[in-house]
Amino acid sequence: MGSPPLSAFVICYNRADTLAACLRGLAFADELIVIDKSSTDDCAAIARQFTDHVLIVDWTPTVEETRALVLDLCRHDWILFLDDDECLGPEAGAAIRAELAAPRARIYEFPLRHHILGRHDERAYYWPEHHVRLFRRGAVTFSNTVHAGLVRHTDNAVRLTIEEGVCIQHFSNATVTGWIEKTNRYTGRADRAGIAAGPEGLAAFAHARIDHWLARTRDDTPLGYPAAAALLRAIYDMVDALKMWENQGANNGAALLSSAIDRLSAAYDPTRR
Repeated sequence: MGSPPLSAFVICYNRADTLAACLRGLAFADELIVIDKSSTDDCAAIARQFTDHVLIVDWTPTVEETRALVLDLCRHDWILFLDDDECLGPEAGAAIRAELAAPRARIYEFPLRHHILGRHDERAYYWPEHHVRLFRRGAVTFSNTVHAGLVRHTDNAVRLTIEEGVCIQHFSNATVTGWIEKTNRYTGRADRAGIAAGPEGLAAFAHARIDHWLARTRDDTPLGYPAAAALLRAIYDMVDALKMWENQGANNGAALLSSAIDRLSAAYDPTRR
């Protein structure tokens, strides 16, 4: 018996460098939908080389706001989705088809090989890691919450192994600058699964997060890549906690700055007092 029809979708924004490889790896799907969030590079043109189902929508900072929209556009009951910087290997299509011919679950988690700062290193904190990328309609829905936007409606899930022929190559930020930009964008969302400093205080929290991610590495070289990757991940948590501290009213920098400027202006011009 053959496998059931499969819908696949990708949400993209200014990732022309990875999009073609991403879509090429999804050629085995019966339906491929690309949602372009008003890219200013060649994403839309690249997408049209692989599918007629290309929809341009307004830009938003994260993918969560768009996933629920595209889920409603999928025609088939089995749905596979990737981000625009994620690529399946050439053997994945046959492995997924074989699995769907006799599915063991309604939700499938795929292993990810993260490429952060241009490389993947199995000694780094991020390996091994799995994300849900394939499911039967109704088993998963999406919300707008950043990093918690996937809602499971069943425990009937299987975590695939690399040996089963499915693995995602995640081409994340190639530079520290890119990582910081993404950190700022994601932690700037009010609706996010954030992390707050505990009663021990901000400094203790920062030290604890560095220790947490370093403890997950399998390399103790002080200036090695695994240490750099762990520090980047800890920086994300620190920025997240500081923004939560700020948003809870601990510090209104804009109001304080405006007040300081007004006091200085008044000192120059007594009539403004």
